[in-house]
Amino acid sequence: MAEGIGRSAGILAVAAVCGAASGMFGIGGGVLLVPLLGLLFAFGQHRAQGTSLIALIPPTGVLALMAYAKQGFVSWKTGLLLIPGVFLGGIAGGILAKKIKPRRMRQIFAGMLFALGAWQVFGAWGR
Repeated sequence: MAEGIGRSAGILAVAAVCGAASGMFGIGGGVLLVPLLGLLFAFGQHRAQGTSLIALIPPTGVLALMAYAKQGFVSWKTGLLLIPGVFLGGIAGGILAKKIKPRRMRQIFAGMLFALGAWQVFGAWGR
């Protein structure tokens, strides 16, 4: 039972860090929570991705949106235009994910994070 409590406490702590990052930077699920669930809690790539969607979209997304909107940091027109693409892309991505082996999925995910991270580094310090 202690291992179960320790694991649950660890997941709660990781979730708190990811929630803070999501609110501060607009990241959390894909960038932090998915890798941490895999690395620290032995979740498979597919399971980590699916679990992060449950945790981050409804609670954190809504609360962070409210905080940003209150400060005038939301482009409503652009946000509303994003919804259909994200919705349809999410369906297509979920279907495609079932066809990719877990190891390959993790490699693709890691490559995307690396490429986006490098792009951010050069954009942040290169200008």
